[in-house]
Amino acid sequence: MIFDHTLATFAAELILLLLIGRLLGEGMSRLGQPALFGQLLAGVVLGPSVFGALLPELRHMLFPDSKTVKSMIDAIAQTGILLLLLLTGMETNLALVRRRQRAVISSSLFGIAVPFACGLALAYALPGDVVPGHENRLVTALFLGTALSISAVKIVAMVLMEIGAIRRDLGQLILATAILDDTIAWIIIAVISGIAAHGRVDLASIGASIAGTALFLAFCLSIGRRLVAALIVWVNDNLTIEVPVISAILIVMLAMALTTELIGVHTALGAFIAGILIGQSPILTEHIEGQLRGFIMAFFSPVFFAVAGLGMDLRTLLDPTLALFTLAVIVIASVGKFSGALIGGRLGGLTTRESLALGVGLNGRGSTEVIIASIGLSMGALGNQLYTMIVAMAVITTMAMPPMLRWAMARVPLGEEEAKRLEKEDAEADEHLPKIERALVYVDDSPNGRLAARLAGLFAARQQILTTVLEPETTEDRGAEEAAAGKHVAEAAHATSSTVDSKPAAAKKLVTERPPAQDDALEKEIERGYDIAFVGLDRPISDAHFDPRLQRLVSEFQGPIAIAVNGAGAAGPADVPLDILLPAAGVRDGRLATEIALALGHASKGTVTALHVFDPQEDVALLRGRARRLGMSVLVDIHRAGKRAGVPVKGMTATNIRPETEIRRALRGGRFDLVVLATALRQGETTFLGPRITALLHVLRTPTLLIAY
Repeated sequence: MIFDHTLATFAAELILLLLIGRLLGEGMSRLGQPALFGQLLAGVVLGPSVFGALLPELRHMLFPDSKTVKSMIDAIAQTGILLLLLLTGMETNLALVRRRQRAVISSSLFGIAVPFACGLALAYALPGDVVPGHENRLVTALFLGTALSISAVKIVAMVLMEIGAIRRDLGQLILATAILDDTIAWIIIAVISGIAAHGRVDLASIGASIAGTALFLAFCLSIGRRLVAALIVWVNDNLTIEVPVISAILIVMLAMALTTELIGVHTALGAFIAGILIGQSPILTEHIEGQLRGFIMAFFSPVFFAVAGLGMDLRTLLDPTLALFTLAVIVIASVGKFSGALIGGRLGGLTTRESLALGVGLNGRGSTEVIIASIGLSMGALGNQLYTMIVAMAVITTMAMPPMLRWAMARVPLGEEEAKRLEKEDAEADEHLPKIERALVYVDDSPNGRLAARLAGLFAARQQILTTVLEPETTEDRGAEEAAAGKHVAEAAHATSSTVDSKPAAAKKLVTERPPAQDDALEKEIERGYDIAFVGLDRPISDAHFDPRLQRLVSEFQGPIAIAVNGAGAAGPADVPLDILLPAAGVRDGRLATEIALALGHASKGTVTALHVFDPQEDVALLRGRARRLGMSVLVDIHRAGKRAGVPVKGMTATNIRPETEIRRALRGGRFDLVVLATALRQGETTFLGPRITALLHVLRTPTLLIAY
């Protein structure tokens, strides 16, 4: 009986590539270098340079010349290329490019043009046996020029974070230029692949490739972006299978890669642009992105880079002539990129020191270089010798970049405006609101429901987050006007749009209304993933216990819940400014309440008054007024937060053992439209409120938004 060992061989190769790649990647990571270098090294070790030289028979047994096994491994490696480009696209922030367009565009264009021209010249100086197929020398030259001219966004971002420069103005400029470099590189690769496919320079085919690429990009960055965002939201909200969003992301990526292949350009462009569009999705949570990243980095990334290493034959470098050409590739790539970025930076308005740092920072190539070289090798545009030279250049230039960039960045002084921005960002780093992506609004047609709907609409427009309105099930026969709870949210969002520089049409699209909840509709809605809930029910709280409908939500919902109380006294129109009272005493975690109060104040063009009540007993107990100093510090922090948010903030202080008394006294003047309170929920057989907050809610008559954790 003859046994087919194809699957066994395939499994053995995967085990070796994964195991050695992950181990060596761990070693490189511990040395402060990218893990991908260890994965590349795994391929080199398992390739002809080491394993093949030491144990040729054993290597031939494990890595036989089987077209079937090679095609299976290659399929995983090619999928890995697409998935890595998907991740790169998801990490691409095009908004960075827009901030300093002149400097970014100038630096990127010159940083690409100079080394690209040098790469073309070098390709024609290479020995004929290094270039695969003399009739394709132009394609080889174009690939080499592209390989010498690009930067790797991932590597640049990682190094900037490592040296603590990612948030600096110059660090952001370097990253933005690398983003534009990457984008241009994949467009160039797409066009070159079209030339390579025809085997000659055909102006008609080149024109078709460029036109197809332009149309593809125009569609993706306009209509396509909205379609992808809508698809991800629909899948997240309507499918109940495991990880449906990740499946949708993979389908989008493959469909776009197939589209670029069909228009005559490389699949890499489709995967990269898919990543950009998916990264702009309004509900792409860190959890979903983390799952996708883990799936890619645990399997596809080490296999791809190890396979890329298998294609390297370091014995090539033993030839003195080829070793000199490898050195020439490294020098030309480094000097060409550095000088091009330096010239572009100076023309873009940067100082000499800034331009020097920019040129150094863009010399990190890493994974992007390896991917481009792998594409060139698979298309036959690069031979194994030239491929080895390019990958060696990528490794050496990337390893040299971090210490050089640290030295260059240290010589660029911190400007006054930059220092203020960094200080502001440090203060905002712990804020909750930037992490909120979706809001659930659970309201009936009571006054509390209308109040919660209005506040949710203000909040949605201010934060530009998707908001879903769900009404509780009711047996009452209501007219269409009464039943449309989402109408109040949409009206408030629309009225707020001019305040937050948003188009009314865009604000309207933020709000989605569901049919009245029945059976387990509330629980199913919560499972779709929300970061905050606004609740407006007729009688939400009674003697510290919640209405049964609210109790269901509190039991299932994981995030903060904003509960509207005393809605009968709320001002009517959605565009009326809100003067908000924010008690800032005795709350364990009132930061989110402060942020919500400021967001509502900004959205309504209102004001916020922060009230801190000092407890005289605590003041005596805590060593010479320490409690008073801490209380004043709270007010100062709220005032600074209000200044950052563009909201007028006033401070009030009082001393009383019973804070609720001072809150009621502040409200007697009747000049406040809303009270924003924060409280921690108590846990027992059911979730309930503490006695102090219950007593306060019992006596308040002013419309109140209770932020319950």
